[in-house]
This record gives sequence, C-alpha cells and structure tokens, in this order.
Amino acid sequence: MRNAAVFLAGLAMLGATLVAGPHTQGGMAAATPAQTPAAQTPTSTSAEVNGYYTTIAGYITRSLTMVPAEKLTWQPTPEVRSYARLFAHVTDDNNSACAALAGVTPAPPRVDVGTAPNWAADKMSKADLEKGLNDSVALCQKAFAAVNQANMMESAGGRGTRTKIGLLIYNTSHINEHYGNLVTYLRLNGMVPPSSGGK
Repeated sequence: MRNAAVFLAGLAMLGATLVAGPHTQGGMAAATPAQTPAAQTPTSTSAEVNGYYTTIAGYITRSLTMVPAEKLTWQPTPEVRSYARLFAHVTDDNNSACAALAGVTPAPPRVDVGTAPNWAADKMSKADLEKGLNDSVALCQKAFAAVNQANMMESAGGRGTRTKIGLLIYNTSHINEHYGNLVTYLRLNGMVPPSSGGK
C-alpha cells in the first residue's frame, strides 16, 4: 500500500508539472491556446498516466520531425549524445519499459549501441529513426492498454520491485527528462520546441 501511495504521489507531481502548463523562457506562464480542448476526467490511473505519456511522446516525435537529416549527428559537446542518439535512447527506454507489459518478448533490440565515434544511431537514416521511435510509442500504448485498476499494482517483473503502473510512471518521467534535453538542443539550433510552438 505504501508503494501505491508513493507512485500516486509521483503521478500527482508529474501531473502538477504538466498541468501548470507551458512556460515562456523567462519563466512566466504562457497563455493557454484557445484551441486547447477541455480536460476530461481520466477513466483509470493508467489512462491518466497515459495522457501525460502521450503528450510527452508527441513532443519527442514532433521534435524528430523538425530536425533536418543533416543535423542528426549534431551534439552541443562531445560528452553528450547527438540528436540521433537521444532519439534512439528514448526508443530504447520505451521498448525496455513497455515490451513485457505489452506481451512482447523478447524486447526489440537496442538502438543506441556502439562506442565513439561509431555509434549505431549516428549512422541511421532519419526515416529509420522515425520508424523505430514511432514503433516504440505504439508498443507503450499496448502496454498502457494492458494495465488496469485490477492489475496495476502487480509486479512488472524484471529488475527491481516496480509495479506495472510504477514502471509506466517511471518511463513517462524518464522520457520527459530527455525531452528537456531536446528543448535545449532545438533552441541552440534556432528551432522552437513543439511544446512552445504557436505562442
């Protein structure tokens, strides 16, 4: 029961971050676009987490669409991932977290593999990166569909003691961290991140 409270508290914190809405770079809250649909009450815990996941995954897939193919190997410094490796890493995160919950075993092979200067992701085409990322998001949607109020506190299996809903919450927060990386990358290249577009 304590684990459930911890996970739901984490969910509430994640929700508060997203519900706080978009912000400008100066830290002031931006106006909510008029076309934003009214929020609907989620039908389950899994559906609520999936709402956050879908928003973040959408920002990430739209970011990949925005990045020109010739920029995919760009990185701010040699110590951090390139665009391509960031997108590949999110693909790996999704596949790792969601495959077993979706009933897919073994999980798809990892994409962000290799060593400098021969990272596999840096040699992939934009189309292949997009397919891999989109497939991994679809896999997570299957995982969300398989987790419900009755089974969400069951063990997710694998390493650690995460529950099924806990694993989905963890992955949602983890890919959101990497969207933060992408926001910085996009700004450094003169592009407006999807979460700030149209403001």
